[in-house]
Amino acid sequence: MDLYYLGPQETFSHRTATYMARPGDELVPCRDFQDIFQHLAVNPGTAAIVPFENTSRGPVTEIMDLLVEYPHLMATECCTVPVHQHLLSRDLTTTIQKICSKEEALAQCRATLRTLYPGLPLVAVSSTAEAARLAAEDPTIAAVAGASTAKRYGLVLRRFEIQDVKGNTTRFFRVESRHPQQRYPLCSTCPTGHLPPTHALLYAQIEDRPGSLISLLEPLKPFDLTFIQSRPLPNKKWEYGFYLEVLTGNTSIPLATLLAELEKITAAIRLLGTYSIRTQHVTPNENATTALSSLRAMIIDIDREMIRAMKARKNHRLNASLYAHNEAVTMDEIAQAIATENPKRERLLRRFYLNDILPFITEPGEDDHPRDTLHDDANVLTALLRRCRFSSKVIARKRIELAPALRAAVETQDPKQVEAALLNQEVEDRVIANAARLYETEGATPAQVENMCRIYRDKIIPLSRLIQVYEILNNA
Repeated sequence: MDLYYLGPQETFSHRTATYMARPGDELVPCRDFQDIFQHLAVNPGTAAIVPFENTSRGPVTEIMDLLVEYPHLMATECCTVPVHQHLLSRDLTTTIQKICSKEEALAQCRATLRTLYPGLPLVAVSSTAEAARLAAEDPTIAAVAGASTAKRYGLVLRRFEIQDVKGNTTRFFRVESRHPQQRYPLCSTCPTGHLPPTHALLYAQIEDRPGSLISLLEPLKPFDLTFIQSRPLPNKKWEYGFYLEVLTGNTSIPLATLLAELEKITAAIRLLGTYSIRTQHVTPNENATTALSSLRAMIIDIDREMIRAMKARKNHRLNASLYAHNEAVTMDEIAQAIATENPKRERLLRRFYLNDILPFITEPGEDDHPRDTLHDDANVLTALLRRCRFSSKVIARKRIELAPALRAAVETQDPKQVEAALLNQEVEDRVIANAARLYETEGATPAQVENMCRIYRDKIIPLSRLIQVYEILNNA
């Protein structure tokens, strides 16, 4: 199933998702928490990994509110994750002018950063990985993030372990959809190798009167109350809902009995999750298709860049006179050249672009802006080459995940059999659909969108697949 997390790759949520993923889970990055829960709501049978509480900064209130906002979602697992924050930068000598990270990460290090860099602005961005990306582009920017993020973005550890509190830890929930008719699903079954649920998270709304909170807590006396937090009720000034986590394994009272008692004395009662709590180890779950899923997400970013470049190019005419004596080339020639790092690969790719792609994104004729035309062609070619080169990273992961089928095909040394083993029509259809959406967003007409789908279906995807074929045959 799809397993959503706060992206991009190398956020703490991403690394936790690799650990908590079950066999068959495919990791999918999302822009923000609202995006995650919206995906869960409209895609039954999916799950997400979200942070719920940090030992130094307390609960993640946005997640608490979203668990209540989406009544058919439920926490089914909980994992505590040690969080080591470092200060990363492009080099060790450039003077830092600002520090970026996700708001929660900055909060976990605020006192330390004020001591080390008094007066320096702390700028909140969408994720720790986004902060690292900014730092990689600008040596005057430092990022607060994890060590693996530094490796991914080519950064150095400028300051080590800068979190304010030793033992800084965040606990994450795995959130899944439940059937609307299940008011109190108690999750009596659990994944292989996991403990049965030992904790329950409840949400209660009580009347605004003296003594109502005491009445709420009275039925909980036989239970170990491990968490309590209030949150404002929407559109009700100075009224609150209460989140309560109870340890269910140290009493003979069934959870269903407790819920029935609470229902009598509350305005509303909800079960938000039942789970056991475990601690993350250093080894990620290798059964999850983490890397391949992340690479697919990165391809979406590459395609977005390429389609924007194509959109800019379609503002000019074909200008065929600029490209005299442009010989045809086969996809097989290009794929072999890119797979073997042949010095002619860029020249061959240029011929492929001019003959097989450009006519589909421009109108015939000449115009008066040849310099702009050539500039836009160069941008498309840069993005196209980047996408082709990315195929080697994809095939490196496919060799791990599809090893049995690929081994049998590679043994034949037949490119067609290897290509058949690599074919994933469902994924390719998603790539084409995504390209269509991206082009529509850029203001393309239906006819232009159809041409873009044809380019991906007949040219770009087959070329990428052929590059993977020769990559794996050359390294067999």
